[in-house]
Amino acid sequence: VRGVRRFLGSALRAASLSLCLAGCATWQAPGDFDDAGLRARAVTASRQDVRISAAVLTAEDSRRMFGANVDRLGVQSVWVEVRNQTSERLWLLRSGTDPDYFSPLEVAWSLHSLLAGEANARIDDHFDRLGFQNPILPGETRAGVLFVNPERRTRLLNLDLLQPKRLIPFSLFLPVPDSAGDQI
Repeated sequence: VRGVRRFLGSALRAASLSLCLAGCATWQAPGDFDDAGLRARAVTASRQDVRISAAVLTAEDSRRMFGANVDRLGVQSVWVEVRNQTSERLWLLRSGTDPDYFSPLEVAWSLHSLLAGEANARIDDHFDRLGFQNPILPGETRAGVLFVNPERRTRLLNLDLLQPKRLIPFSLFLPVPDSAGDQI
């Protein structure tokens, strides 16, 4: 009986260690992402010295940018670039885009592995770095990703940019690439 318990205890510890190591090894930070493909298919609009461009990521874009296809999580990734040619800082209001938007850390959490603290922290850092960051200073161009609820075929993207005493609204109709809508 003692030998069986010892064997089962050793087997359980080995299995636990294997799961921990496997969890740490499942996600790898991708290399540099070239956004030329996103820029080429982006929809662009300008108003009041502000120019915005946006494109929905394909499943392949998502894998190359995030190291995982986030579409399968029920999240649609939208690349947004804002060029602020005004004399005041701008703030992109995410809740105007999608009241139920996902923060980068919410999406990253979905990729976490059990007992993989260091790997999970790398995932968090990577997603947080790629998420759209506020504010956009005067003369600055800033790009990042918004994580929203999925749409098929065409995505209506409302972007509200806030300045002191002024709101600059944009509405864009973005084509949803076939591979991005397949997971919905």
